[in-house]
Amino acid sequence: MTPMRFAPAAIAIAACASVSPRESFVEVSHTVEQRNVPTLHWDQGTPADEQVRTRVDEMLHGVLSPEGAVEIALLRNQGLVATYEQLGIAQADLVQAGLLRNPTFGARIGFPIGAGSTETEFSLAEDLVDLFTLPLRGRVAAAQLDAAKARVGNAVLELAARVKQSFVSLQAAQATLHMRQLVLEAQQAAAQLRLRQYTAGNVGDLELSQEEAFYQQEKLNVVRAEAAVLHGREQLNRLLGLWGEESASWRVAETMPELPDREPDLDHVESLAVGRRLDLAAAQKEVLALEQAASLGGVTRVFPAVQAGVSTRRDAEGTRVVGPDLTVELPIFDQGQARAARIAAELRQARAKQQELAVNVRAEVRELRSRLLTDRAVVDHYRKVLLPLRERLVQQAQLRYNAMLLGVFQLLLARREQIDAYRDYLDAVRDYWATRADLERAAGGSLIATLPKERNP
Repeated sequence: MTPMRFAPAAIAIAACASVSPRESFVEVSHTVEQRNVPTLHWDQGTPADEQVRTRVDEMLHGVLSPEGAVEIALLRNQGLVATYEQLGIAQADLVQAGLLRNPTFGARIGFPIGAGSTETEFSLAEDLVDLFTLPLRGRVAAAQLDAAKARVGNAVLELAARVKQSFVSLQAAQATLHMRQLVLEAQQAAAQLRLRQYTAGNVGDLELSQEEAFYQQEKLNVVRAEAAVLHGREQLNRLLGLWGEESASWRVAETMPELPDREPDLDHVESLAVGRRLDLAAAQKEVLALEQAASLGGVTRVFPAVQAGVSTRRDAEGTRVVGPDLTVELPIFDQGQARAARIAAELRQARAKQQELAVNVRAEVRELRSRLLTDRAVVDHYRKVLLPLRERLVQQAQLRYNAMLLGVFQLLLARREQIDAYRDYLDAVRDYWATRADLERAAGGSLIATLPKERNP
């Protein structure tokens, strides 16, 4: 297309471009939905906003599920809302890249000294280099917009993972507090019994001090467990973007979620992560944008600025002269070598960071995959071996106590050890779900899609 034909088309495209990031936001929402994340909503004063607020209010006055907590965080977390604005910035840059510079209007008046008439000159010029580099600038801005979309999508997935981890940590803290309270009640009863025995002269100072120390330690453990629950709630409140009455209205289930019957097929999770990680996609788009910027820099280095237009002048004799006007910037002092070197260095830097990120992604996924399998093995060992063993020990201690072959304090000790083992089991379940959420984040989305298909018998 010739410059004369290209200019009207470029102006028409620029006039039709929209600075609204709505289309880009919808695309990001579709991307994260494919990774098993709830539909995103950006509060921008639409009628649907009121429906969203009603939905959030309903969830906050009931028992929150992990999925519900993620949904609220995606709607209310202001850090994520701030991240959405990257789309608006990148969209505005894309529109700006598609706009021609405003033409330059010049005027000059010459007043005669002595006899003669006033000279006037008017000119109108447009930068031709700006016109010819318009497509390149558009490609740079488009690549930057794609990078912004990927970064926003990655922020969504990271927030979802953090919410899931915080949610299960709170559940574990609540369950641990409940266990600690049971141990405290048992230890309080043991301390009171030991005091009665001491008063009756059946035990000495050593036994009394031992039970009192156990009781005081359990009181401290309950205080720490209560602090852990409070910390877990406030941590989740921050992620959900809640404050005031809303921060105290919600609650989570006391029981922790059961482990799935089987794990997804994790043999190819490394390649899955490389193909789905949005931060890696953002790095690739940033490299592409810098490559386009390097091409643009090569063009503007030869001709930094070329202005062409028309000028009209009336001389002192009253003659009007009209003709073309051309202004060329001569690259004598600044030949663009510094700008070209900077872009080249930034491009090499971006490529190195992209390769580093790819290596880190692979290593992270491999580590989390191994940790997930280990965490599951630990939970299974507690559930199938240690907890049943502790249950049998308590039953045997109860039988011996009933037969007056074992003292009450030995029975309480067996019960306390059983509760401690169950508390450790809860910690193992928490670690499993936290690692699973981290692996889903590292893999770029839900692991459910990686489950192998069942074969027909």
